[in-house]
Amino acid sequence: MKLKASARRQLAVAALLGFAFAAHPVFAASGSASSQWSFGLITDTQGASDPRGVSVRLMQPVVDRFVNNHDIDLLISIGDLTEDGTAGEFDIWKQTAQPLFDAGISFYATRGNHDVKSESTIAGIDPLLGPSGYRGTEVWSAAFPGLSAPVVVTGPGASYSFTYNNTRFVSLDMYGALPSQLIGWVTSQQKGSNDHMFVYAHEPFFGRAREGVLGDDPLRMQILGQLGANGADAYFAGHDHQYSRSAAVAGQDVLLHHFVSGSNSEKYYRFENEFNDGEEVGAALISNEVGYSIVDIDGPFVTFTHYSATPPASPDHFETWVPEWRVADRTTFSTNGDSYGIGVGESYAGLKSAIAAGNGFAGTEAEILAGVNLEGRSVTTEPDSGPGITQQLGNIVNFGWMATKDGLVSDILYLGGMDDQLDNVADPFVLTMSYDESLAVDESMLRLMYALNGSWVLAADANTEGTPTFVAGEWLAGYGIGTYGVDTAANEVWAVVDRNGQFAVSAVPEPSALALMLGGLFVLVPLAARRRRA
Repeated sequence: MKLKASARRQLAVAALLGFAFAAHPVFAASGSASSQWSFGLITDTQGASDPRGVSVRLMQPVVDRFVNNHDIDLLISIGDLTEDGTAGEFDIWKQTAQPLFDAGISFYATRGNHDVKSESTIAGIDPLLGPSGYRGTEVWSAAFPGLSAPVVVTGPGASYSFTYNNTRFVSLDMYGALPSQLIGWVTSQQKGSNDHMFVYAHEPFFGRAREGVLGDDPLRMQILGQLGANGADAYFAGHDHQYSRSAAVAGQDVLLHHFVSGSNSEKYYRFENEFNDGEEVGAALISNEVGYSIVDIDGPFVTFTHYSATPPASPDHFETWVPEWRVADRTTFSTNGDSYGIGVGESYAGLKSAIAAGNGFAGTEAEILAGVNLEGRSVTTEPDSGPGITQQLGNIVNFGWMATKDGLVSDILYLGGMDDQLDNVADPFVLTMSYDESLAVDESMLRLMYALNGSWVLAADANTEGTPTFVAGEWLAGYGIGTYGVDTAANEVWAVVDRNGQFAVSAVPEPSALALMLGGLFVLVPLAARRRRA
C-alpha cells in the first residue's frame, strides 16, 4: 500500500475515493452484546536475532499477563508475528501462544511485512495507480486456516471484518491486494449500529520510527478522515517497535485516535519523525521498552492502557525473562462525547460537549470557558543519525457522558486527557455545566461537584491548590483557582478547577450542614497532600 505522490496519482486517488465512498454496507450489532468487556493487543513478536524467528522470551510473559492478569475476551496480533513468515516460525508462535488458546481467548491476527516474506509475489496493474505487486496468502492461510468465532467476513487478500459484542473490527491486510482495492475496501467499512469500530493494520499512518504507510501524502488524511466519518474510534498499528499515541485532527477536532501499540521484538527502532503539525496531535511516546496494550469497553466508553517493561539485558534468547510491568500510558474516550487535540500553549477555551435528553439522560451541556495547556511534557529521542529530536507532547481532551442519577440535576460528565502524569491533575481551567431546573428545589444551592473516592464533593474542594470561594452569578475573567458559582439566569454552574475526572451538578446544604454531611472530605483530601505546581 506504499505509494509515491504525483500529480497524476492525486487525480486518480480523487476518482478512487469518489467511487469507493459512493455506497457503504451497514452491519448490525451482535445479538447478545455485552457493554463491559476487554481485549488485548500484541504486536511485532518477530524473532530478529532469535534463531527461532519468534521472540519467545519476550512473548511468553506477555501471554502470561493476558491469561492470568487481565480478563480479556479476545486478543489481536497486529502483524510481524515472525521474522520470515515460514510455516515453522508460525508453528513456534502458536506454541508460545498456546496458553491463550487453552484459556478460551478468541484470537485474531493481521499480517506484517515480515509475515509475507515467504509468500509468492504477484504482479498486477492497479486500475488507477499503474503497475503494483502484492503477496499471496498461501503460507498464512495454512498457518491460520480459521480464525476464532464469531465468523469473519473476508476482504481483499487476508483482510477481514467481524463483530464482537457491541464492537466492529476491521483488519486490513496491507500486502494482499492492489492498493486501490485495499483503499476502496477499508474506506467502505462502517460502524453501523454498533457502539464502536476499530481498524487495525500492521503499518501506521503516522510513523514515528519510520515513515507511515503513505508518508505525508494528502491521501493519508483523506483515508483517516473517512474512517472517522464511518464511525471508527481508533486505528491500531505496530511496525515501529515503539509506542506512540496521537490523534488525526481537523483543526482541534479529533477525526480518530491513532495508536502504535508497542513491540515484543528484540530490536528497537529510534524515533526519526516528529508529529505532523496541522494533521496530528501527539500525546505519548515510549522508546526502547517491551509493551502490550489492553482496551476496556464499557458501553460508549473506551479505556486504552499501555503496559511496558525494561527489556532483558542478557543477549541469551533462551533464558527466562521476568519483567517488571508498569502502566506507561492510559487514555479514556467515549463515543457519546467529543474529543479535541490541543498542543502546548494552546487554549482550552471553547471546548465543549452535550448529551441530548432521553434514554435516561437529562440533557446536559458542558464547556471549558478558559484555561491553557501550559508547558506540558517533552520527549527527546535519538535518531539513527543527526542530533536528538525534542518534541512537545500535546493533550487529547476527551468528553464523555453517563446518565443522571438520584440526587443529581444533570448528567455525569467524564472529562479527561488534560493531565500530564496520569494523576488527573491538570493545568487550571474553568468548567461550566448546565442543569435541569425542573429537578432543582432551590437553584441557588446548586454546585459543580466532583467524584472523589466514591463520593460527590465540591469540585473546588478537590483542587490541589487555591481557596474555595463561592460567587453568585456568572464566571468572570480574573477569578482565581478555587472560585466557583451558580448562574441561575443561565441555568449553569461553574468552577475554576485543576482536576480531570467525573463532574455533575447537585444541590448542597448550607455550609454548617455541609460540614457535618461531608465531614470526611478533608480526611480524603488533606491539606498537606494538596501540592502546588511550579
